[in-house]
Amino acid sequence: MTQDPETARTLGLVHGQVCYLQLPAADRNRAAAFYRAVFGWQTETHHPDFDSPGLIGQWVEDRRPAPGAGPVLWLAVADMNETLGQVTRHGGQILEPPVPDGPARILATIADSEGNPLGLVGHACPGSPANRVP
Repeated sequence: MTQDPETARTLGLVHGQVCYLQLPAADRNRAAAFYRAVFGWQTETHHPDFDSPGLIGQWVEDRRPAPGAGPVLWLAVADMNETLGQVTRHGGQILEPPVPDGPARILATIADSEGNPLGLVGHACPGSPANRVP
């Protein structure tokens, strides 16, 4: 018997795993467009829901972003420089430019289109220009 994707995802969760995320958004359509364009997330047109790799969630319009408090979500990116360009083109801003974090990782902090802070993590491959600090 084949399971639907939602049941399979739910049964694959382990104790303590982050499995659902609510992101504050003054304008959920603007937020959906930002995450769709920058990170390739799948979004629902008539609902505030999204699917991202390994996680589902929704935008909530009754909660304000907390840039100076609370947890920060860190997202892996394939190409730091390209992602930062996408961030600014789609209404976000770079809060902290990319910096090396050891020999194989680059970190940057952004604000999404709604003002939520996010960390970006790029893994530097030797000789690859994709995740070099400019």
